[in-house]
Amino acid sequence: MTLTREGLFSPSQTNTALYVQLHEAGFAIEEIGRIQRAYRMACLMFNGRYRKTGRPFICHAVGAASSVARFGGDVDQILAAMFHAAYDSAEYPDGMSSRQTAAHRRWVEDHIGARAEGLVARYDAFGFDKDDPERLAAIETRPGEEEILFLALAHEVDDLADGGLVFAPKYGASVASRIAACALLARRLGHEEMASTFESYGDYYKGMGWASAFQAEKLEGFRIAPNLRNYYRLLRARWRGGSVRVL
Repeated sequence: MTLTREGLFSPSQTNTALYVQLHEAGFAIEEIGRIQRAYRMACLMFNGRYRKTGRPFICHAVGAASSVARFGGDVDQILAAMFHAAYDSAEYPDGMSSRQTAAHRRWVEDHIGARAEGLVARYDAFGFDKDDPERLAAIETRPGEEEILFLALAHEVDDLADGGLVFAPKYGASVASRIAACALLARRLGHEEMASTFESYGDYYKGMGWASAFQAEKLEGFRIAPNLRNYYRLLRARWRGGSVRVL
C-alpha cells in the first residue's frame, strides 16, 4: 500500500498562510508584522526566479520559513530561512550579482536585522549539497554549528514536501540515504518531530516512482524577466505614482 500525504507536515507556500500559521503558533502581532515587511523585500529580491521544478522561488522562501517555524524556530531564524538564498540567488538595487559582499550584507541587515543576517551569511557558507548530510551524520556535530544545521534541515523538509527531489533529482535518482542522514541529524539535535517527518517522507518517496516521467530536462533554476517594453511601462507607472516597484 502506498503511503499518502495525509498527516505529513507540508510547509506554507504563501505569505498569508505563513502569517496564519505563526498566529496559531502564538507569535505576537509585532513579530508577524516584522516577517510581513521582510516578505515584501524578499518578493523584490527573488522576483521572477523559479526553482528547478518550476516552483516560484518565493514559495520556497516562504516554505523554508514555515518549516523553521513548525519545528520551534524563533523570528530571526524564520527570517534567515526566508532569506537563505540572499547571497546565492537574489537581486540587489546595485544591479550586481547576489554574491556576499560587505554592501549586500549591510543592505540585508538593514531589512531583517543583524542576528538574522548573520545566520544567512553563515548558512551561505555552510554547505548542504550532494552527500553533505551523509558526511555530517558520520562525524560529530561541531560546537556552534547546531543552529545552522537546524536551518539546513528545516529547509530540506520544504524541498521534500512538494516532491521536488523526484521532479528535479539534483541529488541523484535515490534520496534514501540523504533522508536517513537528515533524520539522524535532526534526532541528534533533539528534534524528534523533525526526524519523524524525514522518515515519513522517506516512506512516501518510495511510492513516487511515477514522478520520474515529469522530471525537468535541465536541473537548473531559471529566471523570467520582463521584456524591455514592459520594463519601461513599469518604470512609467512608478513615475506616475503607481504602486509598482522596480529594483
